[in-house]
Amino acid sequence: MLHDFLHEGHFARHIRRMREIYAERRRVLVRAIEHELGDAVQIAGDRSGMHLVVLLPADARDRDIAERAARRGLSVTPLSSCYAGPRSRPGLVLGYGAVRAGEIADAVGRLKAILRD
Repeated sequence: MLHDFLHEGHFARHIRRMREIYAERRRVLVRAIEHELGDAVQIAGDRSGMHLVVLLPADARDRDIAERAARRGLSVTPLSSCYAGPRSRPGLVLGYGAVRAGEIADAVGRLKAILRD
């Protein structure tokens, strides 16, 4: 059964379809961030994958922001928790693989409100 799934090209079609879906979600997320957050953040890693990074101002406390986001139903990872050494850059890792494109603008709007607090 798996052999047939692969041999008949179903897996390749699935991969192409998922790449298109994730690329669209990434485009929607980048546009929403640019529109809602503008120059307040810098986007990194927006070319592929299912995550991107939003770099915050040097004085931002990304772990506190992530905790506030979680209380408001948003799951973000503080970038500073990804560093092995003492020097880190504040930011947020945003995953978009499990979020529908139509839900992204609302989520970014909520993130904007959290960053203002």
